[in-house]
Amino acid sequence: MMEGVRVWLLSILTVSLLCALADALMPKGPVKNVGKLVCGLVLAAVVLAPMATLDVEGGQQWLEEFDLGQQQREDDLKKQVNEGMKVIIEQEYEAYIVDKAAQLGAVCTAQVECREEDQGVYLPDRVWISGELSQAQWEELAGVLGQELGLPQEALTYAQGEGTP
Repeated sequence: MMEGVRVWLLSILTVSLLCALADALMPKGPVKNVGKLVCGLVLAAVVLAPMATLDVEGGQQWLEEFDLGQQQREDDLKKQVNEGMKVIIEQEYEAYIVDKAAQLGAVCTAQVECREEDQGVYLPDRVWISGELSQAQWEELAGVLGQELGLPQEALTYAQGEGTP
């Protein structure tokens, strides 16, 4: 491609020099006017010559492929952002559950798995809790999570004892 540009520029330079030489050698009068017109047309033809060999279909195909590549990169980036947001949201839900348990006087750890709803909204789907909760504390915590987070009893799993759920 660079070779083609080099040849094109050299052609323009050569035609320009020949036109200047012809202009200097032509006698004044109508011959000089016609000579200037011919030189202008030849120079325009040399400048526009690459347009005749322009591969429009190849350029269009390249643009379409570039657009598809851009769309793929955009989709990948959105997916990466959504995955990062999901992790953050799950951590926030986990902290919320631990805080609710602490308000009930219990110490526990929580693990939350979210699902993506419409428009990228993440809602808790499954919750695993482990810690030292009495039956009353567990029932109250399960009721709070059901009421405030919309989690059914089947989505909650409790394991007695310390450790990671």
